[in-house]
Amino acid sequence: MSPEFKRQGALKDPASYPAWLQQVLHETSDARKLIVGHQIFAGMRDATLNAREFSAFFVNGWPVVEQFPQYMAMNLLKARFGRSEGEDMARRYLTRNIRVEQNHAEYWVDWAAVHDVSKDKLLQADGPPAAFALSHWCWTGGSMDQLASSMAATNYAIEGVTGDWATLVCSTPSYEESFPPPIRKKAMRWLKLHAHYDDAHPWEALDIIATLLGSKPEKKSVDDVRNSILTSFSYFKASLDCCL
Repeated sequence: MSPEFKRQGALKDPASYPAWLQQVLHETSDARKLIVGHQIFAGMRDATLNAREFSAFFVNGWPVVEQFPQYMAMNLLKARFGRSEGEDMARRYLTRNIRVEQNHAEYWVDWAAVHDVSKDKLLQADGPPAAFALSHWCWTGGSMDQLASSMAATNYAIEGVTGDWATLVCSTPSYEESFPPPIRKKAMRWLKLHAHYDDAHPWEALDIIATLLGSKPEKKSVDDVRNSILTSFSYFKASLDCCL
């Protein structure tokens, strides 16, 4: 059994986490940068995406946004009260955030609507299979994988990188100012909720992962966490590529 881990340093300082997890963050950083640096988000920031690209972005991303509370609910089923500190942390985190994610689905629908993408079009999910690989992966992980690797795939990788790209899009006023003033608040609500440099949720997930696995977990457990993060980033990029 791996020695227990209890974080002593700041939540958002990578040095506060075990050496194995710091190495995982390093080994997945390039894949994360490919998402944030994707031309879809640069075009969104600069208000240069065309209508077809925006439509594909909303349709391709909708299954993950809509299902995210369900991924968390499946992980909640894996966390038994009192069995370990990590599982207790996961129960509190997941219970608190599931309802928040449901609201985000509604805001995504509002955001898509200002680009003339209807809720019916989102629900039809008309796109290439690669566009929806990310949602299939998250569902499979949520239903079958261990709690640590499944949370790494969703609450750390996807939620974390989404904060990064949303912050990038909001880093200049170009996109927001492309909307008439009366609809700007509605158009930007989803983005602004996610565009926070200080968002704690992905770091809280990282803390849970470290607490679940301890300071020196088995190699397989480390590999599972690393591969889950990399797979999420890979499928995320594939979905974005399908928008072009």
